[in-house]
Amino acid sequence: MDNTIGLLTGNSFVDSLCDDTRARLCSMLRPTRLTKGQVLAERGQNNATVWFPVHSTISDVMRLVDGVAAEVGIAGHEGLSTLSVAFGSLTTINTKIVQAGGAAFCLGAEHFAEVLQTDSHLRDRLLAYLQYAYLAAMQLAACNGHHLLSQRYARSLLMASDRLGSNDLKLTHEDSAQILGVRRAGVTQAAAAMSKSGLIRYHRGSLTVLDRERLESSSCECYAAVNAELYRCMGYGARKTLLTIAA
Repeated sequence: MDNTIGLLTGNSFVDSLCDDTRARLCSMLRPTRLTKGQVLAERGQNNATVWFPVHSTISDVMRLVDGVAAEVGIAGHEGLSTLSVAFGSLTTINTKIVQAGGAAFCLGAEHFAEVLQTDSHLRDRLLAYLQYAYLAAMQLAACNGHHLLSQRYARSLLMASDRLGSNDLKLTHEDSAQILGVRRAGVTQAAAAMSKSGLIRYHRGSLTVLDRERLESSSCECYAAVNAELYRCMGYGARKTLLTIAA
């Protein structure tokens, strides 16, 4: 039996696969380290790599013609990037930027696509994750249109913390403003109020979640809703709890 079967990578998508599929995929994965701010692919470019974050997060960013940018998706330990492979396309739909640097695995997109053609279990799991990502995008679109900035900011911090597996985040106010598609001044005001209330601690681009329970109470229902969809579609949660044997 392949000794990769007994190992956990720390990426929940990979670790949730059946033994044979996981062994096959693990034999092809390459450990790497991502750097905060690293641009992995620009919109419209040929996507050469599929990324499986472990202690890192990757944002899908949509840039408009007037220069405004906003995060439209995020992948951490719970998933992978890029999902366009599921449609048989190697063209990047959105710009992919590393939000939090750290350990990850990578695999050539063409090799991943080849495995998809012959492994029905991997294909089914990818389609389940794609369904989650679609439902999450719809939930967050409604969230961005109707909920208060303070609620959305709390939700984004919790989602980043879950997918990174840490309460310590390297997030500037400018980063959060781009994630939420708002002005930096609004994020600064929301962060100051949360810091004063003891929910977070912020200092020069480093943010620590101090009181998760109260921060969850400050968030809108979208945080819980997105988590529920992940569990329904994939059978595991957003918060990182798996043993890590990785890069």
